[in-house]
Amino acid sequence: MPPLQRLSQAMSRWPRLLVCLLALLVFAPLPGISAAPPQEVRIGILAKRGSEVDVQLWTPTADYLTAHVPGYRFHMVPLDFNQIHEAVHNDRIAFVLANSAFYVELEKIHGVNRIATLINRNLPAEQTTTFGGVIFCRADRTDIQRLHDLRGRRFMAVEPRSLGGWIACWRELHRQGIDPLRFFASLEYGNTHDAVVLRVLDGMVDAGTVRTDTLERMAESGRMRLGDVRILHEQTVPGFPFRLSTALYPEWPMAALKTTSPELVRRVASALLAMASDDPAARASKSAGWTAPLNYQPVHDCLLDLRIGPYADFGQFTLTDVLRRYWRTLSLLLAAISAILFTSISILRLNRRLHQKKKEVDELNATLEARVIERTHQINTLLDRELYLREIMETIARINGLLISAADLRTLMDETCGVMGKHSHYSYCWIGLTNNGLIDQVFVSDNSIRLPGQLPLDPSDADAPFALSSAARCLTTNTTVTLVRGEWQSTITPWLDLANPSKFRAVISLPLRPDRYTAPLGVLCVYTMRSTGFEPEEIAMLEELAGDIGFAVHSFRQREQLSRLEQERTENYEQTLRSFADMIDQRDTYTAGHTVRVARYSAQLAQELGLAEEQQALLHQAAILHDIGKIATPDSVLLKPGALSPLDYELIKLHATAGHGMLASIPMYRELATIIRHHHERYDGTGYPDRLQGEAIPFLSRIITVADSFDAMTTNRIYKPRKTVAEALEELKRLSGSQFDPDVVAVSLKVLKEVTIPEVSDQLPKNQMEQRRFSYFFNDKLTGFFNEDYLRIMLRSGQATRQYHCLHSLQVKHLEQYNNRHGWERGNVLMQQFAAELRARYPEALLFRVYGRNFVIMTIDHFDLDETALSFACFRETGVKVKASHVDLRDNATYCIDKLERLEILCAADGCSL
Repeated sequence: MPPLQRLSQAMSRWPRLLVCLLALLVFAPLPGISAAPPQEVRIGILAKRGSEVDVQLWTPTADYLTAHVPGYRFHMVPLDFNQIHEAVHNDRIAFVLANSAFYVELEKIHGVNRIATLINRNLPAEQTTTFGGVIFCRADRTDIQRLHDLRGRRFMAVEPRSLGGWIACWRELHRQGIDPLRFFASLEYGNTHDAVVLRVLDGMVDAGTVRTDTLERMAESGRMRLGDVRILHEQTVPGFPFRLSTALYPEWPMAALKTTSPELVRRVASALLAMASDDPAARASKSAGWTAPLNYQPVHDCLLDLRIGPYADFGQFTLTDVLRRYWRTLSLLLAAISAILFTSISILRLNRRLHQKKKEVDELNATLEARVIERTHQINTLLDRELYLREIMETIARINGLLISAADLRTLMDETCGVMGKHSHYSYCWIGLTNNGLIDQVFVSDNSIRLPGQLPLDPSDADAPFALSSAARCLTTNTTVTLVRGEWQSTITPWLDLANPSKFRAVISLPLRPDRYTAPLGVLCVYTMRSTGFEPEEIAMLEELAGDIGFAVHSFRQREQLSRLEQERTENYEQTLRSFADMIDQRDTYTAGHTVRVARYSAQLAQELGLAEEQQALLHQAAILHDIGKIATPDSVLLKPGALSPLDYELIKLHATAGHGMLASIPMYRELATIIRHHHERYDGTGYPDRLQGEAIPFLSRIITVADSFDAMTTNRIYKPRKTVAEALEELKRLSGSQFDPDVVAVSLKVLKEVTIPEVSDQLPKNQMEQRRFSYFFNDKLTGFFNEDYLRIMLRSGQATRQYHCLHSLQVKHLEQYNNRHGWERGNVLMQQFAAELRARYPEALLFRVYGRNFVIMTIDHFDLDETALSFACFRETGVKVKASHVDLRDNATYCIDKLERLEILCAADGCSL
């Protein structure tokens, strides 16, 4: 084969290689993309009454759409008459809510399409889907009675493009043969409907026009009275509830941009049409919801009559009209001329090519060997370039694999720099991640090269060496920056070792960002030793890689933020549980001790049953809080020292549902709430509150039921002594299958037989606050002291001897004689006075009134009562005396009360029958 033919075939294969390379680039796999949050949808609204007022009116409609169109979050964007065109043109909004004239103009120019028409409502039961304009002046202007009286007057409209606020009025004036520009002395614009009304009422202008229902709305809000204005050229339309001066036009439409997703348009239209007339969103916008889109031809006719908006050039003869009418003839003529020119040019080009080819053949024959060498060199250069680009693609492919497999951000950055640094032409690479605009993390492929200064690096600090780098320019401009070293430069990067200035020939800095519209999260800097720098295809591939890395950085940071939020949520959850437990502790130390023991027993049972750690933790939390509902139980029931009445029992039973109600409304506590609700269900279905049976009862609730009952049986009650562990287990075994789950009972017989019951495990109060609450049941009504029942409990339980060591019994003598002389009422007053003196003398002591005439003083430390101490002011000159006796209370001893001639307190060791 001749050399020239082989050269031609080799060159014909090169485009196919480029096509393959581009296909690999386009279809290269990208890292997985996580589910996006709800999509933001912006609805532009024409702010006819001012931004704040209109946002307040329409924000509930956006909230309504957010609630009824899942996956989207809607926002209202107030726009004035100038901003709305720009917003539609630049696709900054997905939907537009504007007056009908604006809609017709947007439909003609931008192709928006109406999807629903607003139903207006001003007064109760007043609804309309049409509106117009109202022309008015002050009621006291007797010189203005009709439209022609406005000649030479100052007139105000809302805005040149407001349909209800000017265009409708303009059409009525046009029909009357009035040219506003010549008719009025001045035509002014107030920009909002309310401003026009107020300017007319203030006398700043003679008359004005606004949209129908503006006057009624302002009157309803108290800003004016309808009697203050006179309507000019007033019209009456049956069924239309507002004052009117012009023709009626369809109400404001909700329109979708042509770029808005058809599926989203369908869902929004369905949601709007489904809005009830009394929906909060409809009430907020003072409308009655939405109806199917009306016919807006009357608006087209109005704009056509006035030659404004999309009809501004209607009727003018332009070159476009000529082309539109005679395009077929002109096309044929142009085609003929083009064919003639093309034929002529082809012939000329063919002749020129023949001459050129002849010249080339002559030259080729003369210098064939030199051209073959040159072509061979070009092919080799292209082949080298292909191999170079292929190596870059392989490097990028390896990094794409890291984007998918890397476990954390630091690993990804380190390995990415390492892979880039191993490229045959990329001898150095570094990545900097930013925080608040400063580089605070740096990852490098070669630790021997140091960046200038200490982290963080400020790219905008003009005095720092780093600001001269391509990386700083990349971050400040958010664009790719490429620098190639010139012959006059010593090095491409100022802080590199000047002893080796020829190492790097070019650098490219690329912003790391999840998309092209966001601020950079960092910068990727790649240094090459190629004298020509970076190829265009190479830059495109590196930019794509930088985008992938930026997206990965964004994803890792989002994941870290979610992890921190989850950790905070868990900590808050645990803190809340601790707070609930503290609430139980503060209510009653017995209940607190009971919950701790139930939690311990439940944990032992769960471990033996082989529950998972998550289930054991949940069970422990539920056991700690299982009696949280008793916070709502009255002290008169919760601390009652005797057996409960049927009513008391019903009140106690409410604590299960009360605890459930306290926790179920919090999502993270719902599972706990369910367990707590059913911890008093019985296996045979006779428990409460829902009478669940067998397997229908949550398994963790069945465990707490056994632990709770076991602790109750092994705890002293005021009216009933506790059982031993063996007795309690026998009781569990007896009630297995009826009250308790047989499987849980079987495990408890094995686990709980080894538990140690605390020595002090009873219902008696453990602190002064509980003593005060507990004494509610043992209060002497006359003196406010404790009564003999509480004294008997204190002495019998041994609680008194653990804290109090001295007891004085005071017997009041001759009280009956005093009562006989002065009456029982005076005697009661005397006892109250005596009690007041005792309380004043012994403020830290426990004071009791026993059997009417006996008083007991219990103190921590011993003290003596002599004759002086037995003298009381209240008994002077009454004949009443006090006789005292003393008992030295011994530790861990129990005592009883014997009532004979006087109060006797005897130790059980001395023969007292308890």
